[in-house]
Amino acid sequence: MIRQKLQKLEPIWQKSVWFLWLCLVAALPITSFPVFAKLLHTSSVAPASGIFVLILAVLWLPVYLVKNGRFPFQLKPALIFFLFALFTIAMGFLRYIPDYKNASMLKAALEGVATLGLGALFYIVTTAIPNSSEKIKQTLRIVNWGGLVIIIWSLTQIAVSFFYHDYTDGMRAFQHLFSTTVLFDGRATGFASEPSWLAHQLNLVYLMYWMAAAKNKFSAHSFRIWKFTLENLLLAAGFAVLFVTLSRGGLVAFMLVLAFLFVLANIRFAKWLINKWNARNTVLVGIFTGLAMFLLYLGVIVGGLFVLSKLDPRMEKVFQFSSTAENPLLKYADDLQFGERVIYWQTGWNIFNDYPIAGVGVGFSGYYFPQYMPDYAWQLPEVNKLTGWSSGLLNIKNLWTRLMAETGIIGFSLFVVFLVVIAFTAKDLSNRKDQLSKTIGWMGIFMLITFILEEFSVDSFALPYYWFTLGLVAAASRWLKTTDMDVHGQI
Repeated sequence: MIRQKLQKLEPIWQKSVWFLWLCLVAALPITSFPVFAKLLHTSSVAPASGIFVLILAVLWLPVYLVKNGRFPFQLKPALIFFLFALFTIAMGFLRYIPDYKNASMLKAALEGVATLGLGALFYIVTTAIPNSSEKIKQTLRIVNWGGLVIIIWSLTQIAVSFFYHDYTDGMRAFQHLFSTTVLFDGRATGFASEPSWLAHQLNLVYLMYWMAAAKNKFSAHSFRIWKFTLENLLLAAGFAVLFVTLSRGGLVAFMLVLAFLFVLANIRFAKWLINKWNARNTVLVGIFTGLAMFLLYLGVIVGGLFVLSKLDPRMEKVFQFSSTAENPLLKYADDLQFGERVIYWQTGWNIFNDYPIAGVGVGFSGYYFPQYMPDYAWQLPEVNKLTGWSSGLLNIKNLWTRLMAETGIIGFSLFVVFLVVIAFTAKDLSNRKDQLSKTIGWMGIFMLITFILEEFSVDSFALPYYWFTLGLVAAASRWLKTTDMDVHGQI
């Protein structure tokens, strides 16, 4: 009797889980949802999609585990990293931690556990819920519609800011419904907390999928506008939005993907030249082609920096480097208005040098800032303001140095191993015959390339964007596999 009732409830449960998943994907553009921020007692990292991932963790995950639900093998290295990161938090209580304005160690530890847990949940649910080709396609459709909304709202912000040099009260009120922060004059913010976070989500999810879809002539939709798919149009508009964020890190990260594609094109071009000319000296042709492309890239970089120096006040001194300064590199970074970021990165590196094995524990690096910041830091107004007037802990603002400072070489290595596993998975998908697998594979490859530079300006484990794309690659490898699935595709 009970089993029959459960069987009747099964379809309702499945539909509810899928609806919550689609809501999670649709909510990806919102990075600092006010309602969720109040629950987390934070004003920055509070993604609206986190609400749905927590609901899924309560309603879906226990049932899925009881039913012996399967996960891709790529979950193993991720879980090992998460478990070690949690271990570093426990180890943090066994060593002396400097006092910092009476900040609560317990609160810092709980925040570390919460951010790690949220990241883990994002990855877990993404690997398991979209478990068929149709579900993955439907997920990509929601990605497209969410991206379209981002583009419309971002371009509206730029248009109003350009023509009126201000925003209307209605626009500000509308933005406050989705973000704890304000609109930035002359820069697109979308629904994110700040322009650089908009660039972050575009680079790690939306643009990477649209580029992969364009490369493989794939679309999750059946309709076309002349010869163009919706993904083609979104790619062009999405790049325009990325540009008007004026996020220097975001633009450089995207250019790194373009450089990768140009290198692939150069290789094909060199092979074509060799075949066309029946060239005997292939090394000479390769050197000539490589030199020509290098000069072309150099010209593009210099031209791009020149354009940014005219559009972005922060880049006015990009061509002014003085080797006579006390600390030339930090002075140059300060002139370009990211000196504070470099200081935070260097502080993380200094902490790592003294705690190289397992770090100081996730969430605890802020306690060590006054002791490990370089002397030049005290010349910067932002550093003096945060250390003198703010009661919160400072952040490293760089995932790579944060991993080294807080989890040591062990945690950093475990995370890199996880990324390498995903890279091989994405490469395998990109070599398959079906367009969907190839598209997800290339999306993963592109995302990993941008990830290298994107994480120099973001250090949070709780933002869902890279977990979403990495999880989607793992899901595609598990659920789109038609042969040997039970042997190689489960844990």
